[in-house]
Amino acid sequence: MKNLLLVSLVTLPSSWACGFHSVSHTSGVSGTDVRRSTSSPQGKIAIENVRVFNGRSMSRARTVCIDKDRISSCHDNVTEVIDGSGRFLIPGLIDSHVHLQTVRDLETITSYGITTVFNMACYNYTDCDLLRNHEGLADFYRAGIPAIGATSKHAHLGPIPPEELIGPDSDPVEMVNRALGNHSDYYKITVEIGGPSQTMQGQLVKAAHARNVQTMSHASDIESYRQAIMSQSDGLQHTPDDGNLTESSCKNIVRNGQFVTPTMTIHKAMWTNPVIMKFLRGSNSPGNSSWSNVVANIRTMYQADVPLLAGTDAVGTIIPNITLPYGLTLHQELQQFVVEIGMSPAEAINAATTVPARYHRVRDRGIIAPGMRADLILLRSNPLVNISNTLDIERIWVAGRGFGGMPE
Repeated sequence: MKNLLLVSLVTLPSSWACGFHSVSHTSGVSGTDVRRSTSSPQGKIAIENVRVFNGRSMSRARTVCIDKDRISSCHDNVTEVIDGSGRFLIPGLIDSHVHLQTVRDLETITSYGITTVFNMACYNYTDCDLLRNHEGLADFYRAGIPAIGATSKHAHLGPIPPEELIGPDSDPVEMVNRALGNHSDYYKITVEIGGPSQTMQGQLVKAAHARNVQTMSHASDIESYRQAIMSQSDGLQHTPDDGNLTESSCKNIVRNGQFVTPTMTIHKAMWTNPVIMKFLRGSNSPGNSSWSNVVANIRTMYQADVPLLAGTDAVGTIIPNITLPYGLTLHQELQQFVVEIGMSPAEAINAATTVPARYHRVRDRGIIAPGMRADLILLRSNPLVNISNTLDIERIWVAGRGFGGMPE
């Protein structure tokens, strides 16, 4: 596999304009729906003399075995032996906030060692479900059409059927049941001016929880965060940039058992590129908003032990030369966690492995242990020495199938 450290792309943030996630909603098979990548069949593979990430450090050289789709103890009937000398094994990465459109997108994100993705909206259920159950590609979970207020900004950013918009007279149970009836794995609520009221948010969360389904709340300003915390929604998506979170707010997040996916890299791109700022916010003044608020708020949450999950809000290409790329952005998110927030490299890797596995309730992955799903990345260099080494990928396995790459 090519050395992914050489990849260079332009990034586009979109946490304030998730309507861009509604691009390419038309259905029908196209060239981008045709798989190009290859993967190896499952077997019994022994990776010998490899150092293994255990959530805190790298082990001494040892052997890890893959038996079909699971990590196993090493006994007989091994079909392939891989020399892992000088190599490092980490769990497959999880992107906890992404917006994939096509099978090509799924292939691209897998090529960066991301083996599980959480799609944070789906406007065309047929198209989204085409991304499920591709052997050797990232495992795909999704929300449906989000709860969007009828008079909110997001209501005007995409082709959303009127009956899917939330108004004061909407039946929260009906809205949740409709989304879950279309095979959504969790329910998303868009919290903003003109969005669902505080009462409605609480009712939507209650209706989802009654079906043992989690909720995710889009919230990118201080007031939206306050509402999302009060609603008891499970996951808060994005980071407010128009003020500072209080320690009390962070304590409430922890007390409620909530978690946060900050999508930090897209904030960084916007605040370092005035063209992208204008593209997202037009001529409107950002007011009290700033990159320093984003960093301060994530640091405050980190210091308060708020569970932080790595996610990107990646949407791919929006217009020529403006792209929020799949895969690379997750590695950038881990680098931001270390450089800007003060996480250790081990904590950053956990934010894309064991922590999201726990909080998104996919408990069969995220750590390297017998019985766990065989989602693995073999690295040439130690990511605990330099977090950017997560990009120095030699091999990837998704449920025990080796990702073979795509044609150049």
